[in-house]
Amino acid sequence: MAADEIECHVCGALHPRGTERCRSCGARLSELLSELTEGEVYARRNQPDKFEVRWVAISFGLFLVMAALALALLPLLIPPYDPQGFAGIVITIILWFVGAAAINYVSAGKNFLEPPAGGFLAAIPTMTYLSNIADVYQLSIGAYILGALMATMMALMGAFVGNLLRNSDAPKPNPKKNSRRPKAA
Repeated sequence: MAADEIECHVCGALHPRGTERCRSCGARLSELLSELTEGEVYARRNQPDKFEVRWVAISFGLFLVMAALALALLPLLIPPYDPQGFAGIVITIILWFVGAAAINYVSAGKNFLEPPAGGFLAAIPTMTYLSNIADVYQLSIGAYILGALMATMMALMGAFVGNLLRNSDAPKPNPKKNSRRPKAA
């Protein structure tokens, strides 16, 4: 690459130095050379940070503990409570949403993908457990697979909600003053 050319950070196309937008993909090239404005930082506040395996492990552990409490321990303490079949899947979906929201609320960064990844990994043993305890309300294997996918999707939604709750008190940038000229009479 010549010294008088810059490479697009999105598509890799070469452009003469000083070009503002990539001719290939339209990405802003000046963004690499300058700081972001306050408005751009605010607009990017919900974009995810890098993927962290640590939060996948934390999510996996939290989801398994919540599932063990709600699906295995609670029926021992409350005999009429029976999380078999569809009820167990719905309980799992709700737990994954709440758990992912809590995880992303307390996490240091914006972790949208980690809770669903941990949720999917935890949904496998959870749905296997629900399938094994079912005696009256036995569902098909497809229903448990669909339940695992729905729980994973709700974990993604919960992670986004947790991020919004955490960032709801973030300061908004000052709007630019209206620079319109008065109309001539």
